[in-house]
Amino acid sequence: MKSASFLSTIFAAAGLWFAGSAESDAQTLVYKMDFRKAPGSVNFEMFDQAFFVVNGLGGEGSFIFTFREDGRDFYVTSTGGGTLFFAVRPGEDKAVIRATAENATGQSHYLAVGDLDGRISVNLRGQRVTLGVCEKLTGWVLASDPETDVAFTGADSTLGVAGFATLKASLDNSRTRDANRANLDVSQTVETLVAQLERQGFENGSSTDSGTDTGEETATE
Repeated sequence: MKSASFLSTIFAAAGLWFAGSAESDAQTLVYKMDFRKAPGSVNFEMFDQAFFVVNGLGGEGSFIFTFREDGRDFYVTSTGGGTLFFAVRPGEDKAVIRATAENATGQSHYLAVGDLDGRISVNLRGQRVTLGVCEKLTGWVLASDPETDVAFTGADSTLGVAGFATLKASLDNSRTRDANRANLDVSQTVETLVAQLERQGFENGSSTDSGTDTGEETATE
């Protein structure tokens, strides 16, 4: 299935601006992402949702993508690969997400932008600190693959991928609050989210016995 083989290590991120001391320990943020395939796509399937877990000052984070195949729910985890930066000018502050992933012949690009207009309060070193955050980001996913390394076997076969999808990322306030109350770092938060998904019946989509191809791609920036 192309959603697993072509997209399993595509990453996205969500952004934040730190309004307290830059020397303080940053907290963990959890973003929930939704994807919707756009018209005009060919041989392209997208993940259903994703969680992005990142340190409070941004940078690289970890991702948990979810998808459904043959009546079964799967998750795929991936670490790092996205870039968060800020585009600012007088009176306007934006968080920008970009990520690029590629395999032998395929490429995918993520880009999302949001306003730095939210605030959350967290404990840092025993003190209450306000973090300025980007609560919602919107953007696009673009994917293409000529699949020149795949043999064309007949009239009923498919070859080549060209796709577009909308991307919406929202700060998951409940999971963010729970992670920080428990003083969890990024990796610990990912472990907690994976455990929650498995209790809901999700299976590890990268397991060799899942029937799901999750070929590796290389993320570049």
